[in-house]
Amino acid sequence: MKEIQATENREWIDFAKGAAIILVVLYHSALFLNDLGLAGSTPRLRLVLSYFPMPVFFFIAGLTARRMLTWNLHDLWRRRLLTLVYLYLLWSIIRVLFYLVVPHLRGTERSPTDLLNIALLPVWPTSSYWFIWALAVFTLLAWLLRKLPISVQVALAALVAAASTTPNLLDLDNVGWDRVTANFIFFIVAVYFSHTVYRLAARVRVWHAIVLVAVYLGLAVLLVPFHLSRLPGLILLESAVAVAMGVVLATLLVRVKWLNFMNTLGQYSFQIYLLHLFVVATALALLAPIAEAAWLERAANALPFLLAAIVLVGSVYLAKLLRRFSFLWVSPFRKRQTKSVSRRARLNGDLL
Repeated sequence: MKEIQATENREWIDFAKGAAIILVVLYHSALFLNDLGLAGSTPRLRLVLSYFPMPVFFFIAGLTARRMLTWNLHDLWRRRLLTLVYLYLLWSIIRVLFYLVVPHLRGTERSPTDLLNIALLPVWPTSSYWFIWALAVFTLLAWLLRKLPISVQVALAALVAAASTTPNLLDLDNVGWDRVTANFIFFIVAVYFSHTVYRLAARVRVWHAIVLVAVYLGLAVLLVPFHLSRLPGLILLESAVAVAMGVVLATLLVRVKWLNFMNTLGQYSFQIYLLHLFVVATALALLAPIAEAAWLERAANALPFLLAAIVLVGSVYLAKLLRRFSFLWVSPFRKRQTKSVSRRARLNGDLL
């Protein structure tokens, strides 16, 4: 028993989620600030960051999902899909209500309060909560495909992902559907090879991290400065390397005591994901009237990092304040098995 626990040490998962949520918040901070002309020279960095966090989150979600393949359709709906549908619709509505009060300053996307936009959310996700919607699609899709040979499922998912991540090959012009086609491969691989992942993670060495970081940076150079994203499969390869790199670095760095805050961020990653854009949008509304101030423009390169740090801390504290409102995190329609916090923690692990 001790040997099995050693080979399937999962302590690194919270650390990996912590790293990924930091990059998500930094990405959105730079994205929103860019609309005010206050992102400095970070747009290219934002592009590089985009290859890492969501593949890692979907991969980690897949690690805990294999048991659902043994359920019937009724259990699948009751135990998994109902929660995802509920949370997606609830937080999408909260987002609409939020933007009725706080001005929507992102001219590059359709207004969240647009009636057609709201009506299409169940099938055409445009809100920042597309991740939950995509998890529902992944859950149903994995269940429907479960009778196919694993090699066929992985091959099909890889082909779709390669086409989706190659510009002008499979562009559905929708954030949700585009991310579904690009990231299902990471979810399905994790579903079927979770034990292998845990065993390999237990054997990680420093040289593995050095090699993967070098490969990731090398591919990033090809993709960003040299604009080779049109090469079929190159972005998919970069994302796959990012997942492996994330697992390896998390396995090594989780042992570093002064980085324990990463585990805390990982434990709150779901709540941070749900809350952080409200904090970012509020900050954007406060900065908008003074966006042309010379001192802000001079600080533009540092602003995304400063804003991300403030948003991370603010989101964690906001999550703690809202902890008592369980309906925000767990579906009230789900059959109650326990009233303990462990159920919320388990849900958090399944989502982010």
